[in-house]
Amino acid sequence: MKFLTKLGQILLQATSIVTGFAPLAKIALPGQSGTIDTISQDLAEIAQAVAMMEAIGQELKLPGAQKLQGVSPLVAQIILRSAIVANHKIHDPALFQQGAQKVADGMADVLNSLEDKVDAISKT
Repeated sequence: MKFLTKLGQILLQATSIVTGFAPLAKIALPGQSGTIDTISQDLAEIAQAVAMMEAIGQELKLPGAQKLQGVSPLVAQIILRSAIVANHKIHDPALFQQGAQKVADGMADVLNSLEDKVDAISKT
């Protein structure tokens, strides 16, 4: 079973990835800790949106393309609120939506790549 299908474990794992990377980035980029915290929170929100849509999609038996179509506007809203686009106007809305969809798709791939902790424990 893919990791993404286990909503609770996804959120825990995504949070540990973000919180594991953030301290290293803070050391490498002193003075940017506020920005790093904000971006880490944004990534966690995107992971939660993808996981939520996966759960809804499973319940409704939606194919992957429909789940991606459903989560992309949520990811776009997170990006619009983020430090990435703060104080910027979207010049090309179609390109922005395409990028948000790629971010959502990429996050789903990242979450699906994670090892299922339950299976990992049973293998040891």
